[in-house]
Amino acid sequence: MDLTVAERRLPPLFTPDFYRNPYPVYSALRRHDPVHWDEEHELWVLTRYTDVAAALVSPGLVRGAGELTMEADDPLRRVLSRMMLFSEPPRHTRLRSLANRAFTPRRVEGMRVRIQAIVDELFERIGGRRDVDLVADLAYPLPVIVISEMLSLPRVDIGLFKRWSDDVIAYSAGAIDMEERARTSVTALLSHLNEMVGRLRGHPDTIMSALVEAQSAGSQLDEEELLANAILLLMNGHETTTDTIGNGVLALLQNPDQLKKLQAHPELMMSATEEMMRYDGAVQLRGVRSAQELKIGGKEIASGQTVYMVIGAANRDAEQFAEPDRLDIERSPNRHLEFGQGIHFCLGAALARAESQIAIHSLLARCPGLELGSDRLEWKSVPVFRGLKSLPIHV
Repeated sequence: MDLTVAERRLPPLFTPDFYRNPYPVYSALRRHDPVHWDEEHELWVLTRYTDVAAALVSPGLVRGAGELTMEADDPLRRVLSRMMLFSEPPRHTRLRSLANRAFTPRRVEGMRVRIQAIVDELFERIGGRRDVDLVADLAYPLPVIVISEMLSLPRVDIGLFKRWSDDVIAYSAGAIDMEERARTSVTALLSHLNEMVGRLRGHPDTIMSALVEAQSAGSQLDEEELLANAILLLMNGHETTTDTIGNGVLALLQNPDQLKKLQAHPELMMSATEEMMRYDGAVQLRGVRSAQELKIGGKEIASGQTVYMVIGAANRDAEQFAEPDRLDIERSPNRHLEFGQGIHFCLGAALARAESQIAIHSLLARCPGLELGSDRLEWKSVPVFRGLKSLPIHV
């Protein structure tokens, strides 16, 4: 495949500099080669909003389920193959319908009081400390506690469940070296969740018990689907929300005019949260494969090739967003793609929004003199997700 001079000069993906700030790389790709073949990683990279938005709903681009076999002796691949995240219609339609009945907007809205109580409890733990790690002290424990309670997991075991789900997240996000560890962790999760299912039947007061009882047209989740999708909710129910809160607070601290505006006008919290997700989102890309030959942006995509839909790049596209590199908490309209589109639109979007809004609102209300504690920040080295390992702040 011949490359132009401009294409050969494009900055590399997935380097330490890239993880610190991927947006200049995205900008260069979008300008010079928006449907880019990455020779090193053997995959296509989409960076324009129109291409990413279309790809998210394209039936010709599918999740990796075709590569996830269901061997009886491999619990890791067996679990991943039964997750709705890696499923396509018609099985995805059935799984999503059942999960939607358990994960209703009304149920999530009813969680706001509990979310606020957990946030208040976490601030009580901080006490009078002036130096705080926002990630360790608030952004990490909040969504872990919330999703654990929603799945009926005992709080005493939250640390274990978090560690096990992190292993599965890392492997599913491309960390192949984590396979054995992820397999061990998924086996442990299956054992604990399987024991819990029997206790929850007939007690529909949490999302996990609602999943147990969920029915649609007489079709229940079978035992393996139930457990696999409970693990999926645990995986996706905390990691991205932690990153959303951390990235969002950092963006405010680095844009003091917007921080002051939000402190003066807390009623802007909803639009501010949407802008934080657009500006520096937790979900940077979604990987799919082509189920057939496709043409995107004038390029021929062969069947079976991997395609990276770079949401972080699409959300900074000047064709869609005026002054895309500027944080504007009053931006409207703001049709960011952080939660995806189509049949794979994030099931937990309402929960992520509620947790982020409540956590950041409470932080600003309690800490009017909020300051960044250090400019030496370390980012996680994961292509799919963007998040800080820690965020030191003065409160």
